[in-house]
Amino acid sequence: MWLQKRKFFDMAQTVFRVAIIGLGYISKTHLDNFDKIAGVEIAAICDVSDIRVRECARVYDVKHVFLDYRELLGLQNLDLVVICVPNNLHERVTIDALNAGQNVLCEKPMATNLKGAHAMLAAAEGNKKKLSVAMNFRWQFFSPEVFHIKRLIETGELGKIYYIRLHYLRRETFPLDASWSRWNLSEQQSGGGVLIDLGPHMLDLAMWLVNDFSPTLVNGFVHNGLLKYAQLEDFAAGSVRLESGVRIQLDLAWNSLNETARSIQIYGEKGGYLLDALKPEGHRLSKYTADSKESCLEPLASRLSHPQEITLQEHIVKRLRAGQNTDCSADRALEVMRIIEGWYESSKTGRDYLFHN
Repeated sequence: MWLQKRKFFDMAQTVFRVAIIGLGYISKTHLDNFDKIAGVEIAAICDVSDIRVRECARVYDVKHVFLDYRELLGLQNLDLVVICVPNNLHERVTIDALNAGQNVLCEKPMATNLKGAHAMLAAAEGNKKKLSVAMNFRWQFFSPEVFHIKRLIETGELGKIYYIRLHYLRRETFPLDASWSRWNLSEQQSGGGVLIDLGPHMLDLAMWLVNDFSPTLVNGFVHNGLLKYAQLEDFAAGSVRLESGVRIQLDLAWNSLNETARSIQIYGEKGGYLLDALKPEGHRLSKYTADSKESCLEPLASRLSHPQEITLQEHIVKRLRAGQNTDCSADRALEVMRIIEGWYESSKTGRDYLFHN
């Protein structure tokens, strides 16, 4: 019943028009999720592949198709342009879209370096347009439990939070066969390996939970353990200190000879939580207190605090329709990029990297 109500569209409300640039792997998530939102039209798409563009137009009934994104940016009455191109193109395409007067949702990472992220934020501010970055893990993998934990942190039920530990460890993302090729495995196109790929999502999650996007220190380590042909890190581990004093420990792996993991551990002075996203629904959340542990807390999803929107895309549409900033704003993504750049430098030097805010 709840889902049915969400699909209702007030005919007096203006249609929200979305354009998508880049139709690779990640674009399908955006296409599917925007397509499910009442009152949203996928108005235009663009990709360098004519075959991909025409197939996508057929599936999603898109009227305007382009092979050159600059022609797409000339369209009038777009409400949002979504950028799903390789990482090294984020800066250029985003700035072109902002200069064309478009609101933008860019895939993560925001850019391949901090300088590029600053340039993107400056373009958004100079054009008075909204720039968001697609940090979607709180909706895609950790919802609704992570929203429940955030509410408890905000109400003070867990006391002062002092430590957050996160794991996102895969057994295999890419084959070990050296004949495999993808743009993610090119440092020039991606800007790095697993750290710049999975790191933005997990760092954003931790900082969002405690509402602190001001890093003061990072001590990080990256290593190419298995994907020797790629010459990029497939493993990363590090510690980040925030201005509030919260310490974040994050472990990441594309490929590893160890157990998979996708989890968040919260340490508070009054209580703690473990959210294991790989466990079945109803058994993902454990609560720890001074006198007891509940191994399977809140087995019914209806008893959890839910997000107001089901997906990142629904969140973006709702906020932009209201003329509000999103919870995945560019200024926050820039701080994530600041950590990642400092992390790589720390790994090179073997020392703490200090931020001067």
